[in-house]
Amino acid sequence: MLYSSTRGKDNNLKFTEVLLNGLAKDGGLYVPNKIPQLSKKTIESLRGLKYSDLVYEVTKYFVDSDQIPRKAYKKICEKTYKKVFGKKIISIKKLNEKEYLLNLFHGPTFAFKDYALQLLGNIYDYVLREKKIELTILGATSGDTGSAAIYGCSKSRNIKMFILFPEGKVSEIQRKQMTTYKGTNVTNIAVQGNFDDCQRLVKDFFKLNNRKKIYNLAAVNSINWIRIMGQIVYYFWSFLNVQKDFNPINFVVPTGNFGNVYAGFISKLMGLPINCFIVSSNKNDILTRFFSSGEMKVRKTQRSISPSMDIQISSNFERLLFFFLKQGSQIRKLFSDLDCSGSFKIPEETMAKISEFFKAGRIKDNETLKTINYVYEKYGIIIDPHTAVGCSVGKKHLDGTNKNIYLATAHYGKFLDSVRKAISANLQYPLKLQSVLNKREDFELIGNDLKELQDLMARKSN
Repeated sequence: MLYSSTRGKDNNLKFTEVLLNGLAKDGGLYVPNKIPQLSKKTIESLRGLKYSDLVYEVTKYFVDSDQIPRKAYKKICEKTYKKVFGKKIISIKKLNEKEYLLNLFHGPTFAFKDYALQLLGNIYDYVLREKKIELTILGATSGDTGSAAIYGCSKSRNIKMFILFPEGKVSEIQRKQMTTYKGTNVTNIAVQGNFDDCQRLVKDFFKLNNRKKIYNLAAVNSINWIRIMGQIVYYFWSFLNVQKDFNPINFVVPTGNFGNVYAGFISKLMGLPINCFIVSSNKNDILTRFFSSGEMKVRKTQRSISPSMDIQISSNFERLLFFFLKQGSQIRKLFSDLDCSGSFKIPEETMAKISEFFKAGRIKDNETLKTINYVYEKYGIIIDPHTAVGCSVGKKHLDGTNKNIYLATAHYGKFLDSVRKAISANLQYPLKLQSVLNKREDFELIGNDLKELQDLMARKSN
């Protein structure tokens, strides 16, 4: 299995090169040169496997055995989903005959990103020890990626981490999960800007480092392919736990950076019977607007009660466009236009093909609160605001012929203030979240400035 950049100038790399690079040298994102195709028989054989075995069987195709031997990779998978997830690694709740809630908050930071970032951390640890090298990780977070990356990757002694988050634009719990972590190899950085500014700083720093090679630099955002790879698995797990036959179903995904739903798209390409993906947005609706018009147009990011989706530039969308357009030169042109003018438009025939796979919708904050209340009153289940966005949008697309699986992307305790506005119940933080509230925070503050980031990282790296 070899990997190439979406922008066409960094091609045919091996797995560990992609792992350690993160962002491609030409500024693009790595994708596999081919997607493995699983037969119906092979997919059926996965039914009933314990989660770590399912991870191994689904993802082994992307990890060449000359890079990580099969036996070693299987041990990595077993280690990843053993202690930190507890006994209940993943769960699904049947709401009715047509609707299911996939609970992806059983990891150490109570968010779906744990499933991939715990795996990524253990792969890093293995590869860095084998190669006897050290790594600097630079990442940006809109809320959940930062803590999941810290808890997943900082355990390796060969890693130094720098995590950027937008000042005042993540929940208190999300921030404190990062800033109270006791690790001398972790630096949290509040940026005076929004998530898109943080993500842009990360990408610009990678481009700069590719020219000067000051750091052995890698990424933990979903620009890193292994993040996508680790998230493919729960699409297989949930399908096999809901469908006893091979009839297609819908997946409803609240999304901002498009990584989660893109992982589902890969699972469909691998052979999983999926009817469509319902992309769910809050008031920051650039993806919904794209799916209705074929135009990607950046607007000012608005603050919402589902802050992990307060994003205007969805990095992983580049991977999806590359699948349909095929040519790196076209991708370079589109994203150059986006950088320069804030928009691009794709051909109608391409948009027609994309629309066969995706539907989309948006809701405002007041409807998010109403949905949290509705799900609680009807089913006795408390959901977080991001999951509520998915449930509301997905229900509008429910046509009676297909089943919907809603991805519950985070535990409601991470957004307790918002949830309390929606339901009248005595809500408390889970003990693990409660414990971080009174701990001392430690983080740096910088402006939205690449030079400030350079100086801080240089100082902290010495």
